[in-house]
Amino acid sequence: MTIITRFAPSPTGFLHIGGARTALYNYLYAKRNNGLFKLRIEDTDKQRSKEQYTIDIINNMKWLGLNWDEDIVFQSKNMLYHSKLAEQLLQENKAYRCYCTKDEIEQAREIAIKKKVSYKYSGKCRNLEKRLEKPFVIRIKIPLNQNTILNDEILGKIVLDNKELDDFIILRSDRTPTYMLSVVADDNLMKITNVIRGDDHLTNTFKQLILYDLFSWKAPKFSHIPLIHSKEGSKLSKRYGDLSVKQYKSNNYLPDAINNYLLRLGWGHGDKEFFTRNESINLFNLKGVGKSPAKYDEHKLEHVNAYYFKNLSLKELSDITIKHFKLDSLNKSFLEKLCLLFQERSESINEFLSGIEYMISVKKIPLSENASQIIKNTKKQILDSIIHELENINNWDALLIETLLKNIAKKQSLKLFNIASPVRAAITGKSHSPSIFKILELLGRENCIKRLKKAF
Repeated sequence: MTIITRFAPSPTGFLHIGGARTALYNYLYAKRNNGLFKLRIEDTDKQRSKEQYTIDIINNMKWLGLNWDEDIVFQSKNMLYHSKLAEQLLQENKAYRCYCTKDEIEQAREIAIKKKVSYKYSGKCRNLEKRLEKPFVIRIKIPLNQNTILNDEILGKIVLDNKELDDFIILRSDRTPTYMLSVVADDNLMKITNVIRGDDHLTNTFKQLILYDLFSWKAPKFSHIPLIHSKEGSKLSKRYGDLSVKQYKSNNYLPDAINNYLLRLGWGHGDKEFFTRNESINLFNLKGVGKSPAKYDEHKLEHVNAYYFKNLSLKELSDITIKHFKLDSLNKSFLEKLCLLFQERSESINEFLSGIEYMISVKKIPLSENASQIIKNTKKQILDSIIHELENINNWDALLIETLLKNIAKKQSLKLFNIASPVRAAITGKSHSPSIFKILELLGRENCIKRLKKAF
């Protein structure tokens, strides 16, 4: 049997980091078992579903490298089929017409709240024999006096008394199917064998297992993963910062870093911390998924992102640089040396790009307050001497430049720091940088002299 998993987001918001983890686990499980990973867009909620969210989900799935098999399934295209299934259950006496109005339901709900008990539909219309000429919904007829058993791949065996469930709606009064019915119908159509999703769906699963049984369909194996919580222990929500994949992408996080972090957010393989894509596929299993909520840690994500940044190739960094600064071309040797020099001092793409900006810019380099003060505190004769000596150096080489500046310092009875600091300030506009001698070599004599004269 071919293992088939799916990721089934609703396009009612941007792809969330929690959704991305669910997609990742389904993807890895399918690939580990030489199976198929499918994508279904559950767009039946026409009021809240938006095309921009669908596009966002698709684009960021691709960005993360979570490529699906076969065509995307749009749930809205199957709604007529879902409605027919509801009618089928009605004809088989496995469902019934419910004529209760919204006001009646709301009143019953308010009474339950006052009594401090969970609301459950009373079953008022369950045994009505007469068909009324008024709007109705179709409710499932929950089989009473029996249990529903879930053999969860992560949580183990869970038994639920059906009396704890109410006769839930499968078809609305406007003849549109509900989520509960649509999910079961489409999972069956798509031949889904394994459903991996958040444990907030646990109650839904029992209802869906009943539907599978009523249709005489084979239910998939279910695995419920604990939700992601904040460090404080609360369930992550939109109020807890912007945790959309879109935001991480715009902040130049690396997709491999996001995947690695999400993989370890609730799953582990010994003490191993970093995984290649192939390692993730080969090692992932449901036994490694914890039963407790995983805690989201921004600092940990930054640590993982730094690891992947440090392991970017010079070509990858060069391509990022060219794209960011919109450069048509740049000397390959210069670019590679630049990347090598700044990569070791940076922890992220943003830090790297910010750091090299003064190396790429052809405009006047703005001086920071500290840099400006360093130049002001340096005697003019020393500044003039620096320019003069650099203009007349034979070979523009980092080692020779360092020797020359050391000699200037010695003549002035100063430390090298006192000479290198104003040079760094003039060249970079900052008070800190990688080796100023290497920077001078990279920028070239003409460029450096221009910057020194403008600043001094």
